Amino acid sequence: PGATSDSLESHAAALEYVDRHLGKLWNALRQRGSTFCILCSDHGTTYGDDGYTGHRLSHSAVWTVPYSEFLL
Repeated sequence: PGATSDSLESHAAALEYVDRHLGKLWNALRQRGSTFCILCSDHGTTYGDDGYTGHRLSHSAVWTVPYSEFLL
């Protein structure tokens, strides 16, 4: 909470936060029975890739969207 800029540190903190809470979500979904899950992002972000930082630019790191699908 309180991050005012995007950095490797703020990204890592956000991932740690989500990781702490995903177990509760998975457990709740398991209680409902077989569930098809899709995890994805809207875009990637560059952190110095080829000298670029951010996500409002045309770069393969931005175009590569994290995606996963699975049954829970």
